[in-house]
Amino acid sequence: MLTWKDNLTPISERFNDIYFSPENGLEETKHVFIGGNDLYNRWKNLNIQNSFCILELGFGTGLNFLTAWKEYLEFKNRFRLHFISVEKFPLSREEISKALSVFSELAEIKKEFLFSYQDLIPGMNYFQFLEGKIHLSLFLGDVSIALGEISGKVDAIFLDGFAPSKNPEMWDKSVLENLKYVSKKETTLSTFTVARTVRDSLSSAGFKLEKRPGFGRKREMLIGSCSDSFLESNSKEKPWCKRAYPELQIKTAAIVGAGIAGSTLAYSLSKRGIQVFLIDPCGIAKETSGIPIAISHPHLTKIPGPISLFTLRAFRYALSFLSLFADQNFFGKTGLFHSVTEEMNSERFQKGIENHKLSEEIVFWKPIASELQNGNLLENESGIFFRNGFWTRPEFIAKKCVEQPGIEFIKGTAHHIEQNGTSWKLLIQESGREVVADSIIFCNSHSIGKLVASLFEGEEPFLIQKVRGQLISLKETEKSFCISNILCAEHYLTPSILGEHTLGSTFDEFDLNPFPRKEDTDRLLEFVQKKYPSLDFDSSCVLTEKVGLRAQTPDRLPILGPIFDPREFKKIYKEIDLPKNKNKTFPNLKTIQGLYVFGGLGSRGILSSFLGSEILASLILGEPVSVESSILESLHPARFLYRKIRK
Repeated sequence: MLTWKDNLTPISERFNDIYFSPENGLEETKHVFIGGNDLYNRWKNLNIQNSFCILELGFGTGLNFLTAWKEYLEFKNRFRLHFISVEKFPLSREEISKALSVFSELAEIKKEFLFSYQDLIPGMNYFQFLEGKIHLSLFLGDVSIALGEISGKVDAIFLDGFAPSKNPEMWDKSVLENLKYVSKKETTLSTFTVARTVRDSLSSAGFKLEKRPGFGRKREMLIGSCSDSFLESNSKEKPWCKRAYPELQIKTAAIVGAGIAGSTLAYSLSKRGIQVFLIDPCGIAKETSGIPIAISHPHLTKIPGPISLFTLRAFRYALSFLSLFADQNFFGKTGLFHSVTEEMNSERFQKGIENHKLSEEIVFWKPIASELQNGNLLENESGIFFRNGFWTRPEFIAKKCVEQPGIEFIKGTAHHIEQNGTSWKLLIQESGREVVADSIIFCNSHSIGKLVASLFEGEEPFLIQKVRGQLISLKETEKSFCISNILCAEHYLTPSILGEHTLGSTFDEFDLNPFPRKEDTDRLLEFVQKKYPSLDFDSSCVLTEKVGLRAQTPDRLPILGPIFDPREFKKIYKEIDLPKNKNKTFPNLKTIQGLYVFGGLGSRGILSSFLGSEILASLILGEPVSVESSILESLHPARFLYRKIRK
């Protein structure tokens, strides 16, 4: 809860402290944090190649972030700005808007920020602003957890929690000492406080400190710089999950596979100034990604786990991205109602919402039919409603991504891959063309394993299986126009989009027939007739049938990250879980420079692609990653090599 001074300075009732100086919060930020870290002079330095990263403890009203944004505008065409911030008690959009209303020079920036400041979830929330020049990762939760979840190194640190006497947890020695693990040599910091306990903790963490004149009534403030680089970070990380930073500047990338994963990755890399060669024998999103309509919502589990945590983050970023990127013919936020089923029972839904601490802005339990405006279809149904569940046309989204400057599409089959000095050379089978790039990323669905295995004497480093799915398009009936939301149960039904509904999808791991089967169409029709009999769908309504062979992993999570040689992995880690090696330190296995994979998206291709592409682009370029380290570990390609040696 907030109270307000006469000049609209916000005061936290929880901490009995102000959010910023009542004299002039904007000038305070410029003095303490922008000036304290010498950002303006550092940003003029031509040595900044790709990006600059700021870490802030205490997001508050967002004043420091918006001020940094404004100061960065002069340099926006030279490098990207990453801003990581932690906030345990986030303010509402209305509170932030009111608090910042006194700073007219931030009005336009504030407007763009508040447009995206929604659908927040506990943990990491990722945003992009200024056409992808600014990246904000806002961690909602305890700072002691947040610092252990940051994957990447920062250049400057803003320490801006409430006063140590009011909020001692944020200034605890264990918290401040962990700053060294996200710092590199010459990382700077600044803060408004010169409290002795703060100085002692920062000094023991390896920061050289100096007092400077403070702002307004504060006589002194503190600045510092890291005296060394600490390579180790989260001690709980598996040794193969430690970040490997590129040894050379990445300028070119070849992506094998132009489905939704490859196309969105090409977009993310090209937005970062990388020249991309996108290679596919069939065209852009012509295989499984070419389904007429895809639906998306988070996959809620009863207890928070890797799948639910990743899909929640992917969902909210996809919403943010598509709301600005796609027009209404290719993307629609219609809301999605998921009925209770035998697998997804009411306890799982209700406990899932409770245990993930999700607000009604994201999802709520058991809406009534009148709220959802689907006629009387759901009169006796219970379930959950995702307010912003959405549909997309994946093929059109992928094609728009590939229109981004800096992407060359090559229609052909990637045939032979070999290392070429510090680069990689790839041969196109049909034309004989050689493509040379700094990095190669495999996004070619269920063909990934075979192509990658050719580099390791036939041994595949990860598990990807084919799963057959069939869906059908149905002609709108006189009664089906009443559907305004996506309806999910054992299968899903979309609202009418340009006169057609999409009904999907089957799931078959054994029969991989690539052609439509009448029995599958009949099964889908039987479902919709029993579930929603008033809609009057029958076989005469079937317009088209579509079959896709999804690429799926055994744990239903994507494979995303660097590729390891499976032979080397086994040699180094084969005894890592033996009791005798419990306290033994194993080396960090060096990645194969320039080789990455993004695949195994299963039935969540659209949902996973946008955030997954941002994650992988950051890994390739050595930038901070937009999800927690623990989630990154769940997506890591080496997880299957680890499970294999444990058997």
